[in-house]
Amino acid sequence: MQKIDVVRALAAQCNPDDLFIHSIGCIQDDWWNYRPGGVDNTFSPHMLGSISSTALGLALALPHRRVVSLETDGSVLMNAGIMCTIGAERPPNLTIVVFDNGCYESIGCPLTLTSINTDLAKMAEGAGCINCATARDVETFSAEARRLLTDSEMGFLVAKVEIGTYPWPEDKKKDTDGVEDKYRFMRYVEKLEGIRVHRIHN
Repeated sequence: MQKIDVVRALAAQCNPDDLFIHSIGCIQDDWWNYRPGGVDNTFSPHMLGSISSTALGLALALPHRRVVSLETDGSVLMNAGIMCTIGAERPPNLTIVVFDNGCYESIGCPLTLTSINTDLAKMAEGAGCINCATARDVETFSAEARRLLTDSEMGFLVAKVEIGTYPWPEDKKKDTDGVEDKYRFMRYVEKLEGIRVHRIHN
C-alpha cells in the first residue's frame, strides 16, 4: 500500500484536538496536506529516534489528550529501547503508527532490517506494549486505526508501505522548519490547555 493512502486513512480517524508527533522524511509532506485541524497541532522533533519518546512524554504530561506518533521503521530502530519504556508506562492516550517501507528512503533507500526478518510489532509486544498489530492493506489499516484510536488503551500499529513518495507540487510541500514548528506547537498547546509551557527569558 502507498504511504499517502495510509496517511489519508489515518487523518480520517483523527480529530483536530489530537496532538501529533511525526518523523522527518517522506511522510511529512503527506501529513502536512491531510492532517486534521491547522498546522499547529503537529510537531516534528527533526531527529530520527526521538519521535515516540517525545510522544510518550506528551501523552504522560497530558493524559486527557489523545496523542498520535507517526513513526518510521528507521526511526524506531534507532531508538528501539523506547519500546520498553512505552511498554512499562502504557499510556492509554498514546497511539503509535509506524510507516514501515523497509528502507531509509529520504537518503537513497539503504535497507533497514525490517526488509529482512525484523518484525516491529512483535518487538513492541515483546517489550510490553499492548494492542500491537501489522497492516498490509488500507482496509486492514483503517479498521485497526479506528480500533486503536477509540479503545482507551495504548496501541502500536505497523503499516507496511511501499517505497515511493507522492509528487507534491512545491506550493503543497511543508514550508516550515523545526524551529518554527516547535514554537507554534508549544503556543498551540498552551492555548489549548490553558497552561504555560515555555517562557523566553531576555
